[in-house]
Amino acid sequence: MCRAAVCSAFNRSTILVERAKDVSVVIHDIHRVEKNQLVCVRTWRAAWLLAGLVLAGCGSTQVRRTPELEALAARSGEIEKVKLADHSRSEPVTIEQATEEQAARAAEPDAAPHKAVELTLEEARADALTNNLDLKFSLVGPSLAQQTVDEERAKFEWTFFGSAGYSRREQDDEGNTVTVQSYEAGVEAPLQTGGLLRASLPFSRADASIDNVDGVAEAAVSVSYVQSLLRGAGTRINTHSIRIATYQKDITDAYTKLSAIAILANVDIVYWQLYAARRELDVRREQYKLAEDQLDHARRKVGAGAAAKIEIVRAEAGLAGRLEDVINAETSVRDCERDLKRILNREDLPLSVEIDIIPTSEPDPIGLDLDAEAIVAVALDNRMEMAELEFQLAVDDLDIELARNRTLPDVTFDYTYATGSESGSLGSALGDIGDGSLQNHAAGISAVIPLGNRAAQARYRRARLEKVRDRIDQERLRQSIRQEIYNAVDELRQNWRRILAAEQGVVTAYRDYKVEQSQFTLGKSTSTFVLQSASRLADAQSRRIRAFAEYEIAQVRLARATGTLLGHGRVQLHPSALEDNM
Repeated sequence: MCRAAVCSAFNRSTILVERAKDVSVVIHDIHRVEKNQLVCVRTWRAAWLLAGLVLAGCGSTQVRRTPELEALAARSGEIEKVKLADHSRSEPVTIEQATEEQAARAAEPDAAPHKAVELTLEEARADALTNNLDLKFSLVGPSLAQQTVDEERAKFEWTFFGSAGYSRREQDDEGNTVTVQSYEAGVEAPLQTGGLLRASLPFSRADASIDNVDGVAEAAVSVSYVQSLLRGAGTRINTHSIRIATYQKDITDAYTKLSAIAILANVDIVYWQLYAARRELDVRREQYKLAEDQLDHARRKVGAGAAAKIEIVRAEAGLAGRLEDVINAETSVRDCERDLKRILNREDLPLSVEIDIIPTSEPDPIGLDLDAEAIVAVALDNRMEMAELEFQLAVDDLDIELARNRTLPDVTFDYTYATGSESGSLGSALGDIGDGSLQNHAAGISAVIPLGNRAAQARYRRARLEKVRDRIDQERLRQSIRQEIYNAVDELRQNWRRILAAEQGVVTAYRDYKVEQSQFTLGKSTSTFVLQSASRLADAQSRRIRAFAEYEIAQVRLARATGTLLGHGRVQLHPSALEDNM
């Protein structure tokens, strides 16, 4: 490109300089005397002008913030303090006051119910697909990658260039001057072969304010072509960045799909976690009621003289322990609800408002005899991590090809054709361009050969090593996916067996509790044993609930490990468009 520009400029300037010399010779023959005082004045004027431009360019670089940003910047140097009591919506209460209120609320949880929303698993999935912010964030990535591809494809667009210049030179103190008006317009096109095609139309007019000196107008057309022959030659090398950007977009698409699978799978996981937390809360509230019944039973027996007063103390201690379990279960429910609200991002389920979400879908576990090897084959075919590495290996091949090409000598061929004309008027000069009176052909070959070429060879070896590393990473990922599938299959089998064991555990624990109640009624047991039996029943019920929920979660994780979604129809991911976010 540089040689072509120089050659083109040389051809244009040859004609222009010759005409300017003729005019200058005439002027110098007429007036050769210049006064030193006039030169000094003009020199000082130019110096002051240059000084003003320099001072303007050396101004302050201080950034002026908006008032809002200025306030934020000022706050960064000081740590504020907060008093939580100032943010309480009601007057602070003592432990004694709060304890009585908490016990009453645990005994009657529905006394002041919150707004409740029933939600099926399918509805949760649909809401997440529509509203989830993490998913929307991920879908911007493919659009950004597409803009990078479009930007790289534009590197071969044609470019129009143009310029206009005016110069005025005073020859002496009597006001005799020479003025030159010059113009140029043209187009330039980078080629996919590694060449550059340039066509330009320079024209100018020179006039002198001297008697008997006519003006001169010149015009020319030049076409130049520069082509790399070794380094940087060929369409594959020159479209390298476009293909890299395309593969990078493919990697982004694969990563976006991977993120979408993780986000949508998380909907199922959080849904079943909320299901388990709500059922756990039901169990803990039931245990609190059983403890209350046991306290009433103990009081009646003590009042009838059939038991010692110590039984009331034991029953009260058991009731207090059940209250803590209820509080912990309520907190777990609220945490799971907030997780689900954040994922669903529904306007009617804001994070700041306590709204009870009631999962209405029930677990439906079934015994499965899974073929782990068949699932591994599906996972290796569907996992987007494998697709990412395949695209990365394709990028490595392109980088190796480019690095190999850069080890070659830089040999360039250039050719320039120019034709021009001159006349007394600019219109005549432009009209006479094609008469063939002034033509010039120039061609040449140049070469730049590095001695040693160590840097290029090192880049080539590094590109090959990066592909070796990615190949090893691919095999490592294959092994990791196999292990993940085997673990997920074992987890599913384990949770199925946990369900069977939990079912038996609930039956035996309930039978044990009934026996202890009967023994207490007959005076052969104590409140402590009855409450311990009730606690074992609650634990068995909790294990059963967790086994059912974790079985469903294990299915979700197994599906995610194969690169698919459990229970979803075919999900189409549409990248975000700019107009959708304006």
